[in-house]
Amino acid sequence: MAPSFYLSLLLSLMLTILFISPAHSQYTLSEKVLNDICSKHKHSPVCLKALKSYPITPLAHVIGLTKISINQAAVAANKTIELMASLKRKTMVPSYVAQYEICHEMYVNIIDQTEDAKKALKAGDYEKVFVAAARILTYNADCSDELGSPDSVPLQEMNKKVYKYYFTTLLRVSNSLTKIG
Repeated sequence: MAPSFYLSLLLSLMLTILFISPAHSQYTLSEKVLNDICSKHKHSPVCLKALKSYPITPLAHVIGLTKISINQAAVAANKTIELMASLKRKTMVPSYVAQYEICHEMYVNIIDQTEDAKKALKAGDYEKVFVAAARILTYNADCSDELGSPDSVPLQEMNKKVYKYYFTTLLRVSNSLTKIG
């Protein structure tokens, strides 16, 4: 079949989805909405970059954007756990191992909070989504407080990155979500 057929089929499907869900049309994102959400972020360009990294963002509504942010936070947390495991295998210093174990526990809690946020979002409990996002930041800070060894520099950097790019963005998006619910 011709590529133009597939293109027109895809366009038709996208338009159908937009017209079928009029209940969410009032929440369709515009550049202004994204800027409003990210303007409250300490690193506004980072927030915009994270949110725009998904191709469906322009077609999403605030609820969809929250799903995207939750998923980004979960992926970032899992990658951080992988880094911790790698660092833990490479060290023989008991105090460093203890730091990684405490941070691992904090990141398991972060993953639990992303699951709680998904469930709350599905249930329409937007306040609980926001609370889960705030808890994620607390666990992230608790991990930061534990890191002090020279061996933990890669984890310190990763911990700051996920805070800056994903966890704070989730908090900002979920805060916007509470305003529609």
